[in-house]
Order: sequence, then C-alpha cells, then structure tokens
Amino acid sequence: MKYTALLMLTALPLLTLVAQEVKKVQEPEYIGIVFSLDPAGTLSPLERQQANIQSKMKGLGYGGVQTSTFFRGPSSPVRFKAGQDIQFIVRLNVPGIEPDSLVKLEVLKVSKDQRMIVNMKIGAMGIGGVKTSNGEFQRTLNFTKYGEQSLRFSPAEPLGPGEYVITTMGGQSGFLFGIDPQ
Repeated sequence: MKYTALLMLTALPLLTLVAQEVKKVQEPEYIGIVFSLDPAGTLSPLERQQANIQSKMKGLGYGGVQTSTFFRGPSSPVRFKAGQDIQFIVRLNVPGIEPDSLVKLEVLKVSKDQRMIVNMKIGAMGIGGVKTSNGEFQRTLNFTKYGEQSLRFSPAEPLGPGEYVITTMGGQSGFLFGIDPQ
C-alpha cells in the first residue's frame, strides 16, 4: 500500500508533464478569417480585400445590365504552384451547419486592373431573361475539423492556373490567391 501511494505520487508529475507536451494546433484568432496552412502547421495570411459590387447599364438599362463582384488589382501577391497540395483554415462559430454553405472558393475573371465574378446579366430590354452564374465559377471543397474551433479545407480537385477568391457567409472580405503554372 505504501508503495502504491508512493508510485502514484511520483507518477502524477510525470503524467502532468506529458499532458502539457501535447502540442495544440495553431488556429485563427478571429472568426471568418481564412489562412493557408503549410506542411509544418503554420498559418499564413492570404491577400484580403473588401468585396466590391458593381452594376453596369447599357443604354439607360434598356441595353441590359451586368452585376459583378470585383477586387482591385490584376493578381494576388499570394501565389501557389499548380498541382501543389493547398490547405486552408478558417474559424467559424456556427455549429451544426454544413460547411459547404458557409465557405466558397471561386475562380475570378481577370481584366487589366481587377479580378471579378459576373453575378448576373440581364439582356437588352429584359429579353433573354436573367442569367446568373449559379456556381459556374465555384469549386468544390473538402472539409475536416481542425483543432477545437476551426475547419481545414482544400479544393476537391487540383486548381488550374488563375486567380481565386475564398469568401465566408456573412463576411465582407474576400481572401485572394493565385495559382501559377508548374
């Protein structure tokens, strides 16, 4: 009995030390901010810009209307290589809601001084109806739990060269990056 008590008293500090050695993963401090995750487990910020909505009318609206979401600049300073395993981390505070409805990855159309997604087009005089992108530019994501309060996600298929944006539901910012050819 003395030996059992002595063994327990000496083992307790060792167990406490081992428990403290378990390394927690690095998680974002704030909700809705997206980071890239490198193989060493380090979070790196993506380019972050306010999403801007723009509508263009032709002929006072009789010639049609186009509504787009755009971001300044022709390319992001954050770059990855085509074929590279890319993973992202975001902290969300919406338990029980499917992540696919909260986080989107979309391909951007590049012009000389901006990147954009065409959200809606209405033909001349309303003829031809309303055309929306309906996920045309959206890429499928795979999600897993990461740490205590975050999600890890990655594209379901390799991304080709181009410019991309990640948005979160309710967020006002886009998190931008580009893919370069190998």
